[in-house]
Amino acid sequence: MARATTIFIFLCMGVIAASVATIMMFQFARPFGEALSLALALLCTMIVVHLVFTRQRERGEVSARVAELEERVLEVDEDIGNLEGRMTGMETNLPRRTREEIDPLFAEVEVLGSLIKQMAEAMAGMEDRIDDQDRKLLERPAPERIGQYQEAPRAIGYERQPVAHADAYPQGEPERAAPYPGERGQSERGHPERAHPERAHPERGRGGAEAGLRAPMPPSPPRPAPPDPALRETIRDALDHNRVDLFLQPLVTLPNRQVRFYEALTRIRDANDVYLEPVDFIDEAERARMMPAIDNLMLFRAIQVLRRLTSRNRRSGLFVNLSAQTLVDERFFPGFLDFLRTNEGFDDQLIFEFSQRDVAEMGALELESLAALADLGFRFSMDRVTDLKSDFKTLSERGFRYMKLHASRLIGNERMPDSHIHPDDLGDLLRRFAIELIVDHIETEAQVLEVLDLEVRFGQGYLFSPPRPVRPEVLKGQPPRTMRRAAE
Repeated sequence: MARATTIFIFLCMGVIAASVATIMMFQFARPFGEALSLALALLCTMIVVHLVFTRQRERGEVSARVAELEERVLEVDEDIGNLEGRMTGMETNLPRRTREEIDPLFAEVEVLGSLIKQMAEAMAGMEDRIDDQDRKLLERPAPERIGQYQEAPRAIGYERQPVAHADAYPQGEPERAAPYPGERGQSERGHPERAHPERAHPERGRGGAEAGLRAPMPPSPPRPAPPDPALRETIRDALDHNRVDLFLQPLVTLPNRQVRFYEALTRIRDANDVYLEPVDFIDEAERARMMPAIDNLMLFRAIQVLRRLTSRNRRSGLFVNLSAQTLVDERFFPGFLDFLRTNEGFDDQLIFEFSQRDVAEMGALELESLAALADLGFRFSMDRVTDLKSDFKTLSERGFRYMKLHASRLIGNERMPDSHIHPDDLGDLLRRFAIELIVDHIETEAQVLEVLDLEVRFGQGYLFSPPRPVRPEVLKGQPPRTMRRAAE
């Protein structure tokens, strides 16, 4: 708009100058040169005057803008001064207000700490009193006889029981006291002599009876199941007729539930194609020294499965259960090592798993075989854990990198009684020794939530997937001849 106005003004100036030149030529009869000179001088004068007025107007506008800016700057300076005053007030008053608000919280925390300390001391004193009472009950002398009866201590849980006269017992023969309920390895019905020794042996003397009441019998270990010839024949027949099948159950990462490992599980079919679980046949197979043959077959099939898995996902791994007998079998273990050396490249994907009982009972020969496997780069896992009083540092040095714990023992009702490790700290404690905790037998979503609260990274159980058989086309072929000769 301003440019159009300027152009219009210059056109008007040109028209005025041309009009003046025309009037000078025709009205006053002046020469053309003189009229043109006068017209140009008039045009230049008008232009100069217009530029002077325009420059003055622009200067006035600039001065007004500068004045407005100065006013705005003054306002900003005033606002900044107010803000500085408020910040100074906050810096002065905030610590005082914070102390006033936090001091009561600190006082409450101190009160809670003292209450918790008192509670812990009271609990410790109560435990000491309970231990003293138990000790006094165990050390209490034999009660006085009233006729032919004596009063049994109620802490043991028996009513009055008839016994023979004390003089009828031979002197010096020790007497076994009735153990506490829950400490017996067998039931009273199965062993009446343990439940009521007075009835079973009325010929023992007073000294033995008093000694029995002073010191209870330690818990008797569970008696091993008797040999089962029929089951042994079923296992042998399954090995001879290739009825030992391989099942896989995935181990998933938590919480995204992606399959990271698989566990190879052994199933045996009888003559009627009925599957036997490992818990049904492992004890009998160990008594019959047939576990090396089963491990031989399972290892060969595990390598076949690993080849198929690595062709799809290089990160997949496989847990394979081994028996302690396999480590000390002179016929099988050398071929076992040769087979692993031949099939190299699986050391970071094949994890050998042992039960905690086998690990605890390993002797020099087993540990030497374990070290030979560790030298080849293989790592180990410990499952069926029932006691957390283990030397995790030694386990880590021997190559154990995983430990499996039953979900009910970690978050359920089957807590391990002698454990001094809180479930919240177990995963971190194991990771300090480069051991990863795996919680198995997870069956409900509620268990998953509790396991996630404990920051466990791996899970296994029927909730994610039950064990599934491997397709027959994956398990083609026979073990190498050296391994077959060793297993025979």
